[in-house]
Amino acid sequence: MSVVATPTIPVGLPSIRHVFVIMLENEGYGSTFGDPANDPYLARTLVRRGALLENYYGVGHNSLDNYIAMISGQPPNPSTQGDCTSGFDAFPSSSRSTTWRGATGVQQGTGCVYPARVGTLVGQLAAHGFTWKAYMQDMGNDPHRDGAPDSACGHPSVNGPDPAINAVAGDGYVTRHDPFVYFHSIIDNAANCRSHVVPLGTTSGTMPKSDTIGATGLAQDLRSVATTPNFSFISPNVCQDGHDYPCANQRTPGSSALADIEGFLKVWVPRITSSPAFKADGLLEITFDEGSGSTSCCGEVPGPTNSAPGGGGGPGGGRVGAVLLSPFIRPGEVVTRAFNHYSTLASIEDLFGLPRLADAQTVRGTFDRGVFRTG
Repeated sequence: MSVVATPTIPVGLPSIRHVFVIMLENEGYGSTFGDPANDPYLARTLVRRGALLENYYGVGHNSLDNYIAMISGQPPNPSTQGDCTSGFDAFPSSSRSTTWRGATGVQQGTGCVYPARVGTLVGQLAAHGFTWKAYMQDMGNDPHRDGAPDSACGHPSVNGPDPAINAVAGDGYVTRHDPFVYFHSIIDNAANCRSHVVPLGTTSGTMPKSDTIGATGLAQDLRSVATTPNFSFISPNVCQDGHDYPCANQRTPGSSALADIEGFLKVWVPRITSSPAFKADGLLEITFDEGSGSTSCCGEVPGPTNSAPGGGGGPGGGRVGAVLLSPFIRPGEVVTRAFNHYSTLASIEDLFGLPRLADAQTVRGTFDRGVFRTG
């Protein structure tokens, strides 16, 4: 029996072994953290309990390119920048065989479903014996729409149309907010994908009726350290992440998109932060995919087939801000250094002692001793 070696945590970083990310949608810093009256739970309550990253940026527009960047370091290309709404298309064979940009592992060409050789954070984690799960709210509510025979790992057929572009009554899952299904390395092993890319479930642990494989949602997994993944990615439906307002999948209209976001966070953040795993060695990041404008930071460069991934004036997805919560963070910290989604990837890789993927190698700012207390 082979033993997987656990990487060593770099000197100066805390022993964090359970990372949670909640990705929200389409709000710039000025309307959220910059105006706490709009979202007092996020911008006042949670900020006072953790570290506010004032200068945190998206890397492009629209949604999908930002999600993909956070888990793989791959920069925007014209397809991902367009949310792949024209089809769930694989990269052409010609681009799959071309040399990557330099030695960084950036995929050339344009496409949606990345070749199996393209690395991901979760692939790195699994290779070193760590666990992961992606929790997708509303996945499996309508499994035929989501492209799965049961509740888990919903995605379209490769090179086919995407039936989950917009929300419908009772189902606000959209493929483009689930970056994991855009990698052949994940979806080509269907059983593995179904066990890792799962519905969020309810707060009591109930899963969709279509669940035929006995998948467990976030509430059930949080009950013990042993069942909590080392990395958890949480994607609310398109109502509760603030993307849609008003919402096709919402029975009772909220007062605003930010009110819908607040409702989600008030339900799930306390469950995460009160869990045994978080209390032991956890980190929770809450951020947004993109804001207004195309401002960037951190030495971001354009994608190999896209001179202006920000949607106009160059790379960048606008200033969105982020908040970090952890037992290793002093409450009320305000960090002014610049970060982006590549910084999140690089920071998680550093915490787990993993090499940096693709454009995570380009960032200068990561979550380090200026964010964490290690004494």
